[in-house]
Amino acid sequence: MKHWLIPTAVVAGLIATASPVSAANGVAPINVGGSGDLDGFCDFEVDFTLTGKSKVIETGNERRIITSPGQKITLTANGKTFTSVITGVRFERDVVVNGETIIETEVRGRNILTNPLPTPESPGSARPGLFLVVGNFNFAVDEDGNEVRVFNADGPGKVTDVCAALS
Repeated sequence: MKHWLIPTAVVAGLIATASPVSAANGVAPINVGGSGDLDGFCDFEVDFTLTGKSKVIETGNERRIITSPGQKITLTANGKTFTSVITGVRFERDVVVNGETIIETEVRGRNILTNPLPTPESPGSARPGLFLVVGNFNFAVDEDGNEVRVFNADGPGKVTDVCAALS
């Protein structure tokens, strides 16, 4: 699913979609973990390490729930470290608007959201960066992962700019 990759994604979704999983109701969460680079979200490279579990629940009618029990992420850059539990839940719903499919997404709890920095090929997001969000937030992307509506940074909830914390 391209819409998990960019412009806005839960880092756990990046790891979960990289593994060969198509979970259904009643299937136990899978262990996820690994490390890598998150390039293109901050003005510098950010390394991450992710541990925990993830589960994708297909609820029918083009709806999905992604859970992340016990997930923890550590982000490092510029000699600084940012660690957080990210056990939030993500709800996705496909909606057809003017003949195009839009993925309406709501995240609840503790989640990491990413928006790419602008490039010559892609103008990027209205709010580029890497963010820890705690609370209820929503946003929308098209099927190619292009942001249709930026996440509501005014909450209800708290937004932490991880790029600023690591700079």
